[in-house]
Amino acid sequence: MSSIDEHATADARLGRLFTTVGIAGLVAAAILALLGVVAVWSVAGAMDRSLYVTATAIAAADDTVTLAAQTVAIVSDSFDTLVPAASLAAGSFEDAASVIADTSTVVTIDVPNALDAVLDAMPPIERVAGIIDTTLGALSFFGADYDPDVPFAEAVAGVAAGIEPLPQQLRAQAEPLEQLASDFEDFGAASTVIAVDLAALQTQLDTASRLLTEYAATTADASLVVADVQSDLGWQRWLVSVAVVLAALVLAALQIVPLTLGNRFSTGASLA
Repeated sequence: MSSIDEHATADARLGRLFTTVGIAGLVAAAILALLGVVAVWSVAGAMDRSLYVTATAIAAADDTVTLAAQTVAIVSDSFDTLVPAASLAAGSFEDAASVIADTSTVVTIDVPNALDAVLDAMPPIERVAGIIDTTLGALSFFGADYDPDVPFAEAVAGVAAGIEPLPQQLRAQAEPLEQLASDFEDFGAASTVIAVDLAALQTQLDTASRLLTEYAATTADASLVVADVQSDLGWQRWLVSVAVVLAALVLAALQIVPLTLGNRFSTGASLA
Protein backbone atom coordinates (compact mmCIF):
# COMPACT_ATOMS: atom_id res chain seq x y z
CA MET A 1 0.00 0.00 0.00
CA SER A 2 1.30 3.42 -1.00
CA SER A 3 1.78 6.28 1.41
CA ILE A 4 -1.13 8.09 -0.24
CA ASP A 5 -3.49 5.18 0.48
CA GLU A 6 -2.24 4.98 4.05
CA HIS A 7 -2.79 8.70 4.50
CA ALA A 8 -6.31 8.42 3.07
CA THR A 9 -7.14 5.55 5.41
CA ALA A 10 -5.90 7.57 8.41
CA ASP A 11 -7.97 10.54 7.33
CA ALA A 12 -11.05 8.35 6.99
CA ARG A 13 -10.56 7.00 10.52
CA LEU A 14 -10.03 10.51 11.85
CA GLY A 15 -13.12 11.67 10.01
CA ARG A 16 -15.22 8.91 11.57
CA LEU A 17 -13.80 9.86 14.99
CA PHE A 18 -14.72 13.53 14.57
CA THR A 19 -18.13 12.57 13.23
CA THR A 20 -18.71 10.27 16.22
CA VAL A 21 -17.64 13.04 18.59
CA GLY A 22 -19.98 15.50 16.88
CA ILE A 23 -22.93 13.12 16.96
CA ALA A 24 -22.19 12.28 20.62
CA GLY A 25 -22.09 16.00 21.34
CA LEU A 26 -25.48 16.52 19.71
CA VAL A 27 -26.95 13.60 21.67
CA ALA A 28 -25.41 14.97 24.85
CA ALA A 29 -26.85 18.42 24.12
CA ALA A 30 -30.31 16.92 23.58
CA ILE A 31 -30.05 14.86 26.77
CA LEU A 32 -28.75 17.92 28.65
CA ALA A 33 -31.69 20.00 27.43
CA LEU A 34 -34.21 17.30 28.34
CA LEU A 35 -32.74 16.45 31.74
CA GLY A 36 -32.14 20.13 32.56
CA VAL A 37 -35.73 21.12 31.81
CA VAL A 38 -37.09 18.11 33.71
CA ALA A 39 -34.81 18.88 36.68
CA VAL A 40 -35.79 22.54 36.68
CA TRP A 41 -39.51 21.76 36.60
CA SER A 42 -39.14 19.00 39.20
CA VAL A 43 -37.27 21.29 41.59
CA ALA A 44 -39.68 24.13 40.89
CA GLY A 45 -42.63 21.81 41.48
CA ALA A 46 -41.15 20.63 44.77
CA MET A 47 -40.53 24.22 45.81
CA ASP A 48 -44.05 25.16 44.78
CA ARG A 49 -45.54 22.34 46.87
CA SER A 50 -43.33 23.32 49.80
CA LEU A 51 -44.39 26.93 49.46
CA TYR A 52 -48.03 25.85 49.30
CA VAL A 53 -47.65 23.88 52.52
CA THR A 54 -45.83 26.83 54.08
CA ALA A 55 -48.52 29.25 52.94
CA THR A 56 -51.25 26.97 54.34
CA ALA A 57 -49.42 26.67 57.67
CA ILE A 58 -48.89 30.43 57.85
CA ALA A 59 -52.56 31.07 57.02
CA ALA A 60 -53.63 28.64 59.76
CA ALA A 61 -51.21 30.25 62.21
CA ASP A 62 -52.48 33.69 61.22
CA ASP A 63 -56.10 32.65 61.86
CA THR A 64 -55.14 31.07 65.19
CA VAL A 65 -53.09 34.04 66.34
CA THR A 66 -55.79 36.49 65.25
CA LEU A 67 -58.46 34.54 67.13
CA ALA A 68 -56.21 34.31 70.20
CA ALA A 69 -55.54 38.05 70.06
CA GLN A 70 -59.27 38.81 69.86
CA THR A 71 -60.07 36.41 72.72
CA VAL A 72 -57.34 37.82 74.98
CA ALA A 73 -58.50 41.36 74.18
CA ILE A 74 -62.08 40.49 75.16
CA VAL A 75 -60.93 38.90 78.43
CA SER A 76 -58.68 41.89 79.12
CA ASP A 77 -61.60 44.27 78.54
CA SER A 78 -63.71 42.31 81.04
CA PHE A 79 -61.04 43.02 83.65
CA ASP A 80 -61.83 46.74 83.30
CA THR A 81 -64.96 46.01 85.34
CA LEU A 82 -63.63 43.10 87.39
CA VAL A 83 -60.58 44.85 88.87
CA PRO A 84 -62.49 47.91 90.20
CA ALA A 85 -65.20 45.57 91.54
CA ALA A 86 -62.58 43.55 93.42
CA SER A 87 -61.03 46.73 94.81
CA LEU A 88 -64.49 47.97 95.86
CA ALA A 89 -65.23 44.63 97.54
CA ALA A 90 -61.93 44.81 99.44
CA GLY A 91 -62.79 48.31 100.64
CA SER A 92 -66.30 47.23 101.61
CA PHE A 93 -65.00 44.33 103.71
CA GLU A 94 -62.53 46.63 105.45
CA ASP A 95 -65.29 49.19 106.14
CA ALA A 96 -67.57 46.44 107.41
CA ALA A 97 -64.83 45.20 109.75
CA SER A 98 -64.43 48.72 111.13
CA VAL A 99 -68.20 49.12 111.60
CA ILE A 100 -68.46 45.74 113.34
CA ALA A 101 -65.55 46.62 115.64
CA ASP A 102 -67.24 49.90 116.57
CA THR A 103 -70.57 48.13 117.04
CA SER A 104 -68.89 45.53 119.24
CA THR A 105 -67.56 48.28 121.49
CA VAL A 106 -71.01 49.86 121.81
CA VAL A 107 -72.95 46.60 122.23
CA THR A 108 -70.55 44.75 124.55
CA ILE A 109 -69.13 47.63 126.59
CA ASP A 110 -71.04 50.90 126.38
CA VAL A 111 -74.58 49.52 126.52
CA PRO A 112 -73.88 46.91 129.28
CA ASN A 113 -72.16 49.57 131.37
CA ALA A 114 -75.15 51.88 130.92
CA LEU A 115 -77.53 49.05 131.87
CA ASP A 116 -75.41 48.32 134.94
CA ALA A 117 -75.76 51.96 135.91
CA VAL A 118 -79.53 51.70 135.44
CA LEU A 119 -79.64 48.56 137.58
CA ASP A 120 -77.59 50.28 140.27
CA ALA A 121 -80.17 53.09 140.29
CA MET A 122 -83.15 50.73 140.42
CA PRO A 123 -83.19 49.91 144.20
CA PRO A 124 -83.54 53.55 145.26
CA ILE A 125 -86.12 54.07 142.54
CA GLU A 126 -87.98 50.97 143.72
CA ARG A 127 -87.98 52.26 147.33
CA VAL A 128 -89.23 55.64 146.16
CA ALA A 129 -91.88 53.85 144.09
CA GLY A 130 -92.93 51.94 147.20
CA ILE A 131 -93.26 55.18 149.13
CA ILE A 132 -95.31 56.63 146.28
CA ASP A 133 -97.56 53.56 146.26
CA THR A 134 -98.08 53.82 150.04
CA THR A 135 -98.73 57.54 149.90
CA LEU A 136 -101.19 57.31 147.02
CA GLY A 137 -102.85 54.34 148.68
CA ALA A 138 -103.35 56.38 151.86
CA LEU A 139 -104.71 59.28 149.87
CA SER A 140 -107.27 56.99 148.28
CA PHE A 141 -109.14 57.09 151.61
CA PHE A 142 -109.51 60.82 151.07
CA GLY A 143 -110.96 60.44 147.56
CA ALA A 144 -107.78 60.14 145.46
CA ASP A 145 -108.25 57.73 142.57
CA TYR A 146 -105.32 55.31 142.81
CA ASP A 147 -105.91 51.65 142.11
CA PRO A 148 -103.31 50.47 139.50
CA ASP A 149 -103.28 46.92 138.21
CA VAL A 150 -99.57 46.76 139.01
CA PRO A 151 -98.22 48.90 141.78
CA PHE A 152 -95.50 51.36 140.83
CA ALA A 153 -92.89 49.58 142.97
CA GLU A 154 -93.70 46.21 141.36
CA ALA A 155 -93.47 47.77 137.89
CA VAL A 156 -90.05 49.19 138.68
CA ALA A 157 -88.98 45.82 140.08
CA GLY A 158 -90.23 44.15 136.88
CA VAL A 159 -88.21 46.52 134.74
CA ALA A 160 -85.12 45.84 136.82
CA ALA A 161 -85.69 42.08 136.54
CA GLY A 162 -86.00 42.39 132.79
CA ILE A 163 -82.84 44.47 132.46
CA GLU A 164 -80.72 42.39 134.85
CA PRO A 165 -79.67 39.57 132.45
CA LEU A 166 -79.06 41.93 129.48
CA PRO A 167 -75.56 43.21 130.41
CA GLN A 168 -74.17 39.71 130.70
CA GLN A 169 -75.90 38.61 127.51
CA LEU A 170 -74.52 41.59 125.60
CA ARG A 171 -71.00 41.07 126.97
CA ALA A 172 -71.21 37.44 125.84
CA GLN A 173 -71.48 38.72 122.25
CA ALA A 174 -68.00 40.27 122.44
CA GLU A 175 -66.15 37.20 121.18
CA PRO A 176 -68.51 36.45 118.25
CA LEU A 177 -68.44 40.10 117.18
CA GLU A 178 -64.64 40.22 117.45
CA GLN A 179 -64.44 37.04 115.41
CA LEU A 180 -66.83 38.48 112.84
CA ALA A 181 -64.77 41.68 112.64
CA SER A 182 -61.61 39.58 112.28
CA ASP A 183 -63.24 37.52 109.52
CA PHE A 184 -64.21 40.66 107.64
CA GLU A 185 -60.67 41.98 108.04
CA ASP A 186 -59.37 38.72 106.61
CA PHE A 187 -61.90 38.95 103.78
CA GLY A 188 -60.76 42.51 103.10
CA ALA A 189 -57.08 41.52 103.09
CA ALA A 190 -57.77 38.55 100.82
CA SER A 191 -59.88 40.71 98.51
CA THR A 192 -57.08 43.27 98.35
CA VAL A 193 -54.61 40.56 97.33
CA ILE A 194 -57.09 39.30 94.73
CA ALA A 195 -57.57 42.82 93.37
CA VAL A 196 -53.79 43.28 93.09
CA ASP A 197 -53.42 39.90 91.39
CA LEU A 198 -56.25 40.70 88.98
CA ALA A 199 -54.63 44.03 88.11
CA ALA A 200 -51.31 42.27 87.45
CA LEU A 201 -53.10 39.65 85.35
CA GLN A 202 -54.82 42.37 83.35
CA THR A 203 -51.42 43.93 82.64
CA GLN A 204 -50.15 40.56 81.44
CA LEU A 205 -53.24 40.09 79.29
CA ASP A 206 -52.76 43.54 77.75
CA THR A 207 -49.13 42.65 76.97
CA ALA A 208 -50.15 39.28 75.51
CA SER A 209 -52.86 40.95 73.42
CA ARG A 210 -50.35 43.45 72.04
CA LEU A 211 -47.82 40.70 71.25
CA LEU A 212 -50.45 38.51 69.59
CA THR A 213 -51.56 41.46 67.48
CA GLU A 214 -47.95 42.00 66.40
CA TYR A 215 -47.62 38.27 65.63
CA ALA A 216 -50.80 38.42 63.56
CA ALA A 217 -49.33 41.31 61.56
CA THR A 218 -46.09 39.34 61.10
CA THR A 219 -47.90 36.22 59.86
CA ALA A 220 -49.91 38.38 57.47
CA ASP A 221 -46.66 39.84 56.08
CA ALA A 222 -45.20 36.32 55.84
CA SER A 223 -48.23 35.21 53.81
CA LEU A 224 -47.64 38.09 51.36
CA VAL A 225 -43.95 37.18 51.07
CA VAL A 226 -44.76 33.54 50.33
CA ALA A 227 -47.35 34.61 47.76
CA ASP A 228 -44.74 36.82 46.07
CA VAL A 229 -42.21 33.96 46.03
CA GLN A 230 -44.82 31.65 44.51
CA SER A 231 -45.57 34.25 41.87
CA ASP A 232 -41.87 34.76 41.08
CA LEU A 233 -41.28 31.01 40.92
CA GLY A 234 -43.67 30.74 37.97
CA TRP A 235 -41.61 32.89 35.61
CA GLN A 236 -38.26 31.88 37.12
CA ARG A 237 -38.79 28.23 36.15
CA TRP A 238 -39.42 29.35 32.58
CA LEU A 239 -36.35 31.57 32.65
CA VAL A 240 -34.11 28.78 33.93
CA SER A 241 -35.64 26.34 31.43
CA VAL A 242 -34.87 28.74 28.58
CA ALA A 243 -31.32 29.15 29.91
CA VAL A 244 -30.85 25.35 29.98
CA VAL A 245 -32.20 25.00 26.43
CA LEU A 246 -29.94 27.84 25.22
CA ALA A 247 -26.94 26.16 26.87
CA ALA A 248 -27.87 22.90 25.13
CA LEU A 249 -28.23 24.73 21.79
CA VAL A 250 -24.80 26.34 22.25
CA LEU A 251 -23.33 22.92 23.00
CA ALA A 252 -25.09 21.51 19.94
CA ALA A 253 -23.78 24.40 17.82
CA LEU A 254 -20.25 23.65 18.95
CA GLN A 255 -20.59 20.20 17.42
CA ILE A 256 -20.44 21.81 13.99
CA VAL A 257 -16.68 21.86 14.33
CA PRO A 258 -16.13 18.08 14.85
CA LEU A 259 -18.87 17.24 12.34
CA THR A 260 -17.32 19.52 9.71
CA LEU A 261 -13.84 18.10 10.36
CA GLY A 262 -15.24 14.56 10.26
CA ASN A 263 -16.92 15.26 6.93
CA ARG A 264 -13.78 16.80 5.44
CA PHE A 265 -11.56 13.94 6.58
CA SER A 266 -14.07 11.37 5.45
CA THR A 267 -14.42 12.90 1.96
CA GLY A 268 -10.73 13.59 1.61
CA ALA A 269 -11.30 17.32 1.36
CA SER A 270 -8.31 17.79 3.67
CA LEU A 271 -6.06 16.42 0.94
CA ALA A 272 -6.92 19.14 -1.51
